[in-house]
Amino acid sequence: MRKAQAAIWPWTLLLLCAAYGQAQTTGKHCCEGYAFFGRRTSTPGTNVGGAGGDIFMYKGLAVGGDVGTTVGNPDNRITIGSVGPSYHFLCCRDEQKVEPFIGGGYSYLTGDINTHGITYPNSLGPERSGPNFNQGLIAWPAKHLGVRFEVREYRMFVSYGALENVIPGGKFVELRVAVILR
Repeated sequence: MRKAQAAIWPWTLLLLCAAYGQAQTTGKHCCEGYAFFGRRTSTPGTNVGGAGGDIFMYKGLAVGGDVGTTVGNPDNRITIGSVGPSYHFLCCRDEQKVEPFIGGGYSYLTGDINTHGITYPNSLGPERSGPNFNQGLIAWPAKHLGVRFEVREYRMFVSYGALENVIPGGKFVELRVAVILR
């Protein structure tokens, strides 16, 4: 957990500095924040909720991060934090009504995993991290309020043990719907 925190602090500092130094011009915005709810394919019936955001560095290129955790399932409480770059096509202008995006990054998984009545606590290891890839579309019905639709694929390095029962093959997908502000 300390490694994850140590990795998150530099990204947070970078994002804050970028937001502070971002030029504010009429009709443009510098950042987007969102709260999401969705579905994970890791275990049957797993809902996920969380929050995140993006800060635009240059035109459509953004850096961002989010944290999502399982909702409604006391077993297999898995929290995943992700950071990484993304590119937003048709972005940064208030008059744009749609904003497709793609992205990727690195994710870290934490939480107690319960498989068949046996709890596997936070065992650190390479199976708890890996890349993610996402794509989606943001619809802006209002100037500062939108709806974000996203599909994200995680690729954790899982090949054995408790995580294999929860995340078969180490790959799973999240389908997300979010309320987004800019």
